Amino acid sequence: MSRYKSEQTAYNSLKKKYVPLWRLDTNTMTVTKFNVDTQIEESKTYSTDFIRYHLHFSDSHCPDRLHRLVIEGSIMQYIDDMERKVSDAISRQVELWKQTDSCYQKAVISGDSEKMLGLENCFFYMARKAVFECMVYI
Repeated sequence: MSRYKSEQTAYNSLKKKYVPLWRLDTNTMTVTKFNVDTQIEESKTYSTDFIRYHLHFSDSHCPDRLHRLVIEGSIMQYIDDMERKVSDAISRQVELWKQTDSCYQKAVISGDSEKMLGLENCFFYMARKAVFECMVYI
């Protein structure tokens, strides 16, 4: 069930009733837009864990923000931007550590792919923790 619905509605001739133009279901992480021209509901479901965490955090700590984004019709753009920015931030931090970590550099020089992969995984989870605190739980 969608908790967040836009106040603006349009008549859906297939359902023979008025439906909200935008809906957000934080449980399924799905944004639904009713396209007035085609009379079709278009949905996008997100699958990344950080979007799930952010939506659930926002739902419990700042539901007014989510409601405003749904009303404005900018919720999908907001989530798409967050998904891109969080992924980019994690990738940038991992690359920075790969360039500056002496253990990683030694593993590269010696061709120790197992050590490199282990360090990359470690960097990823360290970056993820830091980025989540700064970008997801806001």
